[in-house]
Amino acid sequence: MLRHSLLLLFLATACRSRTATIRVSIPDLDSIETPVPGLMVSFLPYNRDSIVSALEAKAGPRPHTRELDSLFQAFRVPFVEYLKATARLEKLRSGNHSADSIAIATKTVTTARSTLDRARAQLWPAMTTYRAVVQRWEDSVYRDYALITRSMGERIFANPVADTTDSLGWATITLTNGRWWATARSIDPTNPNGEWYWNVAIAGDTVFLSPQTGRRRPRY
Repeated sequence: MLRHSLLLLFLATACRSRTATIRVSIPDLDSIETPVPGLMVSFLPYNRDSIVSALEAKAGPRPHTRELDSLFQAFRVPFVEYLKATARLEKLRSGNHSADSIAIATKTVTTARSTLDRARAQLWPAMTTYRAVVQRWEDSVYRDYALITRSMGERIFANPVADTTDSLGWATITLTNGRWWATARSIDPTNPNGEWYWNVAIAGDTVFLSPQTGRRRPRY
């Protein structure tokens, strides 16, 4: 009887709900913190990072990270220069600027685009080769991840849920009682081979996924 009562109490507690509000923001090309619209945020009843870390600890280091980091940096330089040149040109076109200024900016964009194309042709084949090796490593290391998380969800009577940020970077979700983490990935506007990543425990009613709570990381 006592066991049955405790089970009913646990289920009643687990079924209680609360609302969590999330805001996602990252630095733009000018390092200004900007909302991220249309981004899917996952809400997990377990700490994703702890599971990933345990799986990786058994496998040894990720292959070719040093080589890929070097290639990513070499590509990022002309990529950022091209983006900045394009942004300057668009600003000139939208304002009251002379035809000569626009012509010079257009030439700068053309030059930057040519440099970027050369870098892509030189660097992309090696990136693709190394990434294929990394992908095989990840397929092996994380093959049990779905099984582990499904088992955890069954034990705590909670399943992952998700929501998408609105035009101002906000998302709202209803969660059952218990421990939850907000997890999301966003492209890094300054690095085509990088991303912003968050895995933040939800401790209150509002959680900010920002540069202060997330981290930039390579997309191997």
